Amino acid sequence: MPTPDALTRAASAVVDLYRDGAADYVARRTTTLFERPWLDRFLALAPDGPVLDLGCGFGEPVARYLIARGRRVIGVDASAALLDHARAAWPNQTWVEADMRAFTPGAPVAAVIAWHSLFHLRPAQQAELIARIGGWLVEGGVAMFTSGDRADERLGDWNGVPLYHASLDPGAYAAALARGRLRVVEQVTDDASAGNATIWLARKGG
Repeated sequence: MPTPDALTRAASAVVDLYRDGAADYVARRTTTLFERPWLDRFLALAPDGPVLDLGCGFGEPVARYLIARGRRVIGVDASAALLDHARAAWPNQTWVEADMRAFTPGAPVAAVIAWHSLFHLRPAQQAELIARIGGWLVEGGVAMFTSGDRADERLGDWNGVPLYHASLDPGAYAAALARGRLRVVEQVTDDASAGNATIWLARKGG
């Protein structure tokens, strides 16, 4: 079990890992679109308007699919090197270098997706950001994110460097969504068809 100090150090280092290791991440990240069924559910619910992709990385494969489906994407990532790949591939989209914890869009958006990105934040930061996402969405807007299946903080490994992951318990995620006026539409734990991810799909308003 990692010590509290080790967890704190690793959580503080996540942004630098993705900045410094961008080339390795691009080489390793699978672009096989096993996420497609969930992306289709997400798009079917989302009203017209831009989609905000938090932790978009270099745009593969999630942003690529959204763009191919005719959506305007606003991609947000803290790694300038990863965003350079996205800008080169899709120069007509909007790519913003920012830490998602400090980011606020300039105007309401139709949908927000955070696929395999929120779980790099500390639990309290995740809860705060999920509630804020509700304020960014138009009425009827949609949010989707992945999480762990129980309250936990752990360290993975990226090229020998500890990589921080955390999760709230399901009740805490539901409470954060409710604070953002987001109603759970679908929630699946350990979806084997999506890499055993736990997925939350929610909609703003009634």
